[in-house]
Amino acid sequence: MQAVILAAGEGRRLRPLTDDRPKPMICVGGKPILHYTLDLLPSEIDEVILVVGYKKEKIEEYFGNEWGGRKIIYVDQPEQKGTGEALERARPFLRDGLFMLGFADDLFNPLDLQDCVRDGGMTILVKEAEHPERMGICLVDENGFLQGLIEKPEVPPSNLANTGVCCVLGHEIFDIPKVFDQKNEHVIAPQIGDLAKQIPVKIIKARFWHPIGYPEDIENAEQYMNIPPHERKN
Repeated sequence: MQAVILAAGEGRRLRPLTDDRPKPMICVGGKPILHYTLDLLPSEIDEVILVVGYKKEKIEEYFGNEWGGRKIIYVDQPEQKGTGEALERARPFLRDGLFMLGFADDLFNPLDLQDCVRDGGMTILVKEAEHPERMGICLVDENGFLQGLIEKPEVPPSNLANTGVCCVLGHEIFDIPKVFDQKNEHVIAPQIGDLAKQIPVKIIKARFWHPIGYPEDIENAEQYMNIPPHERKN
């Protein structure tokens, strides 16, 4: 199985740390965040498509064309036009069948990623949120399948947050009409929600999810790195 990892972000909220490097190359515990991301991928992943952009040479120099026995393909996204646009750029390099999609700058429990991949169908990783009104929230049916995604609802229908679109998808996602946000960026999350209305997408509840968006998130991540990966919970 292939994994598409979105690593083109500039990380403006993390300046000045990102003045000379892309967000995925910020170090936690002495290693770039993307280093952990690639190392935690399930064994089923045999090839990684990295969508890069801002200061992409930093990523290419560090990881080269192979990492951990997996071939790496680099795809350029020169302008930040959304997660959906990033996935579209990776499309020509995708083989038939399912593929994994994720961000380069989130930390997970590897068991959660294994659960997503080994289910055998389309899946999406979710995490219970303390403040669901601030996040993208998943609508779930009684059988544990995704029914739709709502971005930052005033009255959240659940507390299950979409973990930055860590999921397993099929090529059917490209047949779903594109969705654009207020900045006219092509975003993939609502497109996945629309896909789930046609094809089953199973909800996988995460044991651990630590997105890194602000400087204080890095400090917290340093603490998490002292916990064995399979034991991380939050």
